[in-house]
Amino acid sequence: MLNGTNTTDHQRWRLTVLMAVVGVAFAVIVTELYLLQIVHYQEYKLRSEQNAMRTVPIDAPRGRILDRYGNIIVGNRAAYTVGVIPAEVQNVEALDSLVSVAAGVPRQTLAEKVRGTQRWLHRPIYVRRDTPFATVAYLEEHRDELPGVIYLIESRRRYPYGTLGAHMLGYTREIRESKLEELKSKGYVAGDLIGQAGVEARYEEHLRGEKGEEYEEVTVSGRVVDRQRREPVRGSDIRLGVDLYLQRIAEAAMDTLDRGALVAMDPRNGEILAMVSRPVFDPAAFSYVVSRELWQQLNDNAERPMFNRAIQAGYPPGSTAKMIAAMAGLQTGVIDTNTRLQPCTGAFWYGRRRYLCWKKGGHGALNVTHAIEQSCNVFFYQVGLRLGLDRWSPMAYEFGLGGLTGVDIPAEEKGLVASTEVYNRKLGPKRWGQGEALNAAIGQGITLVTPVQAVRYVAALGTGYLVTPHLAIGVIGPDGVERKLSVPPPKQVPVDSSALAVVRRAMVLVTGPGGTARKARVPGYRVAGKTGTAQNPHGKDHAWFIAFAPAEAPVIAVAVVAENAGHGSEIAAPIAGRVLRARLLHNQAVPEMPGNSAAPQMADVEMMGGQARWR
Repeated sequence: MLNGTNTTDHQRWRLTVLMAVVGVAFAVIVTELYLLQIVHYQEYKLRSEQNAMRTVPIDAPRGRILDRYGNIIVGNRAAYTVGVIPAEVQNVEALDSLVSVAAGVPRQTLAEKVRGTQRWLHRPIYVRRDTPFATVAYLEEHRDELPGVIYLIESRRRYPYGTLGAHMLGYTREIRESKLEELKSKGYVAGDLIGQAGVEARYEEHLRGEKGEEYEEVTVSGRVVDRQRREPVRGSDIRLGVDLYLQRIAEAAMDTLDRGALVAMDPRNGEILAMVSRPVFDPAAFSYVVSRELWQQLNDNAERPMFNRAIQAGYPPGSTAKMIAAMAGLQTGVIDTNTRLQPCTGAFWYGRRRYLCWKKGGHGALNVTHAIEQSCNVFFYQVGLRLGLDRWSPMAYEFGLGGLTGVDIPAEEKGLVASTEVYNRKLGPKRWGQGEALNAAIGQGITLVTPVQAVRYVAALGTGYLVTPHLAIGVIGPDGVERKLSVPPPKQVPVDSSALAVVRRAMVLVTGPGGTARKARVPGYRVAGKTGTAQNPHGKDHAWFIAFAPAEAPVIAVAVVAENAGHGSEIAAPIAGRVLRARLLHNQAVPEMPGNSAAPQMADVEMMGGQARWR
């Protein structure tokens, strides 16, 4: 009996222990379930999502910018970019310390960016672009210590010719936070690059391309176990009317100036052949992360290197405006081709004021043709006085002064034409006198003209038609098919052909043996031109020269302005002469240059086939 009792007690004890163990185990399971499903629900839900799928964007190579013959002016190159996926960052402070050492970014930069990311937790934020390969190698070596840190290959801009055409081409830069909200509807996200100024900004929608995506199945540690991919679509190429050969000649000619601008254009259709602004900036600087110090240095520079003087700077036109007065006088009958006004003795008195001519000894009695040839101020003072502003300003407007030309890059200024309405608005009625008409007739006073307006004006003198200046002439899609860009048709200027003929003959004499612009001559061709020296109250005079050639059937028009450089005949005319000779004596496609033909080169191919991959 005793043994049977002991056996029963032992069995009961074992059952009690087993039940206790089961109870404890059950309690542990319930506790774990509580912790998993209630306490740590959000954490494990996020990890579960991380383990399932990660969607990462693939950069679309930006379209290239080509010259009229297909030579690459702006291309692409491959570059490493370091990024962080916020959802995978476990310890921001520790990661910030490691990345600041590894990637060379300021401490707190990463922490601020990760904390500031409220949306797109699974999309990368970019910490450093153009990262050295040594940094990438370090990140790869320490992958386990840097959860959430990735690197990728991006397309960055490549400039084979350095600063050439910087103002007309523009540059790309990371979208500013202030602009991001309005651009989100177009598919832009933080860290994206966007065109700034020039062709890059104007044709952004064509150049930007369409991003691809890579769908990666990853473990919680970030190891990729499967990958699927939607390829990006590269941006379209933009073909300009710019002649690379001519642009290089123009750049070299303008290197003699501290400040100024040059625009060369085909007067038949408005295609811009060359555009230069001085001083210049380096667009490649924006392919890297632009420091606050560099940005401030560029913007605070008194020389204003980011300012495109070709389309934004207004200058008194000086004697280049004398053809306006001549045509207005001929059109209204104030003068004819034989009219000889009061002889020039070096000055003209109007009321109590003495208006000077540039030639102290005077020019004597001249008709309108020789007055243009010799650039006689006294003759045109008298024409301006006879016309008055109300008959002078309409002619200026007809040739496009005082209005936008429609050039296809942003931030164009429209200049200013002296008129009764403008003077009344600026000074008040009866607070100015008819003497302002004398200044207007020789291109002084308040009239302001941009170089792109000046080239359009002189082109119209040569052809009788006002065209729309434009840089881009075609868009070449990823399929290689080019679509021509349309521009407004030329508009005939309402001026008698006889008046235009008088002006053209006079302008040819300007570049002749006895004219003021002999340095702009081209062997074997007749060049029609006009010098100008515009008075500047803030320093030395500005030098102007405008021209078209050949005089009989123009294929090029050019306008040059040199700030604070003195006389147009000595400074601006020789610069224009180099461009005219390059166009007329070497008018052919640029020979194909090694590493610069329209066929994709190695630096461009790297990003064109959608081969950029996340690492």
